Amino acid sequence: MATDEEYIAFLEKANADPNEGFTKTQNKSKAGGSVNLKAVEKGEEVPVSLKEAIRDKLYVSDADEPFEVVCLRLPGGEGKQERKGEGMPDEVQFASLVNHPNPDEASVEIMDVAHWDTRGEYKELVHATREATKGSDVIVYRIGTGGARFEYWLVGVEGGKMLGVKALAVES
Repeated sequence: MATDEEYIAFLEKANADPNEGFTKTQNKSKAGGSVNLKAVEKGEEVPVSLKEAIRDKLYVSDADEPFEVVCLRLPGGEGKQERKGEGMPDEVQFASLVNHPNPDEASVEIMDVAHWDTRGEYKELVHATREATKGSDVIVYRIGTGGARFEYWLVGVEGGKMLGVKALAVES
């Protein structure tokens, strides 16, 4: 039988930080860990309809995660009038806009809303995004953030800004 001291030493070792002694990095590449992406531009006003729409909403995946609002200024988008289908960034432009550490190699896929929300679970969020973007086209970007982690960005463009919501998904 183990002594009290041996048992306490065992517990301390078991509860120790497993990352102790390793240096921490902020943004890891897709080969390592997760990447933190920018969703709201500093100083930008997020539409109230989006804030209300995400209240108590979760994206269902292997880890149910809350939605977050998106409000980013598009480069050169000030005062630009968007017509249907115009103004949406391509995959590399999107990765750059959200501050992915390596936009040219980011895993980005552009999806139709119907393909992303096949069961209509998020129609309220789609409606809120269309309302915030004054009826513009709404699409979904799927971007890898490391391993089995992906973020889904439901967005449209209005007044030189990308507006909408995003959520983290863990897909095994």
